[in-house]
Amino acid sequence: MYSQIGLVLGSNMARSDSGLIDLSLPISNIEMALHDYAYHPCRGLEQLQSTILSLQKISQSSITHGLYHQRLNSFTAAVDELLLSGSPYFTHYHSALLSAADALLQVAMAGQFSVDRSRQLDGLLSGERSCWALVTSIANEKGSPLEYRNYEARLDSVQSNAMSVDDYLEVFASVGRVSFQLDSIQSSCVNGRFLLISVQSLSWLKRRFPLLQWQVLSVNDKEPLRDLCELSFLPLFQNITMPRESRYRLLDLFEDRFKALFYQPFGSFFSSSLSHVHQTDRLVPSMDNITTFEQDTGLVYFPVCHGGYVYIGAQALGGGAETSYIKYLGCDYLSYFLYEIETSFGRFVFDQKECLGRYNVELSDVFLEEEAFWFEPEQGVRAKILLSMPLVAPQYAAFCPLLEAISQVFVVKQGMFYFALPYTFFREVEAACSMMTVPRSWVKNIWLSQTDVPLLEPWLLSGNMLPHLSRCPEKNKSTYPSKNGYYFGRVYGRMFWIEADLLLALLPYKESSLVVHFEGDELRLMPLFTHHGRSFDKVMTRESLSEDSNTSVDKVAFSVILEWMSESVVLPFASCEWSITLGASHCVREFSSPSDELMSGEGIKSQLAAMQEGDFVVDKKNYLSFVAAFWPPSSLA
Repeated sequence: MYSQIGLVLGSNMARSDSGLIDLSLPISNIEMALHDYAYHPCRGLEQLQSTILSLQKISQSSITHGLYHQRLNSFTAAVDELLLSGSPYFTHYHSALLSAADALLQVAMAGQFSVDRSRQLDGLLSGERSCWALVTSIANEKGSPLEYRNYEARLDSVQSNAMSVDDYLEVFASVGRVSFQLDSIQSSCVNGRFLLISVQSLSWLKRRFPLLQWQVLSVNDKEPLRDLCELSFLPLFQNITMPRESRYRLLDLFEDRFKALFYQPFGSFFSSSLSHVHQTDRLVPSMDNITTFEQDTGLVYFPVCHGGYVYIGAQALGGGAETSYIKYLGCDYLSYFLYEIETSFGRFVFDQKECLGRYNVELSDVFLEEEAFWFEPEQGVRAKILLSMPLVAPQYAAFCPLLEAISQVFVVKQGMFYFALPYTFFREVEAACSMMTVPRSWVKNIWLSQTDVPLLEPWLLSGNMLPHLSRCPEKNKSTYPSKNGYYFGRVYGRMFWIEADLLLALLPYKESSLVVHFEGDELRLMPLFTHHGRSFDKVMTRESLSEDSNTSVDKVAFSVILEWMSESVVLPFASCEWSITLGASHCVREFSSPSDELMSGEGIKSQLAAMQEGDFVVDKKNYLSFVAAFWPPSSLA
């Protein structure tokens, strides 16, 4: 291909002054992308996709050859399909893409001179050529993911000192899901194992990384598509470097494919004879065991997304304040359009599927009943007017709007209840819902915008009460071996030793957002930390560890996320190191939950400040008591 490209490239560049389109840059980019595909499959395919879309755009007006555009569309679809399938590398795929790209470029060159000249090259576009047969086959493989495998690659630092652990992790992250199991450190020599889930073949991995000792642990039949979407959608949704056209093309492919494979209408869970089911056409995550669902004609059923997870909600027919989440359906990781409104308490968002609309109101439209004000936007719809909110944005000086001053309200439905929110600003935004370990009573959902800004959807039902959960979401159980040793470092002046198996992520320090919410009649300031589509509200603050918030401490360098037994916390480390053994001379291992009279912030601080001596040690045995001591109660679920 390269020699052929060179010939036509020289001809084209020589004639670019004659008004012909200069294809030298697309040719060069395609050549580099196909070369990169052999070493970095995902990166090479992404570059190839972007360049082919550019070629498609610039050749639309200059080339009228119908078969050329048909083959170009097949080539683009094949690249899209390979990206969706995890970017596998195979030698026969590479050869087919090289031959097909060569044919397209030669026809594009000839087409700039005359239609007849391009027709002379029709043989290059013939469907009988093996390259086009394979490209078309790849493009038509809808919903047929390749086989994922669990690999182990042993690192011996003496033999493979050309690349560091971080270098390997960076490369492996582009070909699958990877973690590193540290076995030992002797002087400066690191020994351990990389655990990789990937569609790449063992032969490719051995050829690409010959200094590692490879073996296949198992075949992953069910890992691929759902996890691929969950891991890929948000980074793609928030990608600001990819060309807009390429990005939206991939997002549309993701959404169409995964809604077809992993979502189903809410009404399909229920018998056709059951009449009290709301939003029957709304797509929700699909479940295989719907036959085990026991249905009750005395309940009203509706879909609910709370904390990023979707449930079947239920309420007694004919009213009643109590709501139950009777079945967990899964997490919803696609993007949706929301309505954002500004109130006197801040800006908040609501899912468009749960919004009735905007209404102008006059004082005569409002009536008082059961010590609350109500508004009827439509026949049979009663919406409670909210003059206070459970959430307050810290930058707003919140005040309760006077009833006489309200001129427009936004009507929202949560569960089977309607609420009318006075507002002054309205717009449409697109966002993806972040995940929380369990639902919280202070927020319904935390959405993430395309610029990774958290958008809050308030929980309007029953104050601080959560619906009854028949079953919490089950966390994916890791197939990786346990991590060894301890991570240790200073947190606002106190030394913490953390059992390595509790570590979910070790990140460069990222400052938390602040959220104000009501606990009873009190306003509480809460830090909110987001990372890779997940939200965490248990964040260690300086005030938790020191009676004097102005105490000079080391500059924070890392954000460390811990997770165990569905409880997640974030610790800000000034430094972070690893040790195979516990090195503290005197350790604090016991953490007791504060009594009711010590539940205030000052009470908790006094109790923890009493532990003056020793380093805090957190392991699986005391992790839940540690969480309960610093963030009482330990869970709102």
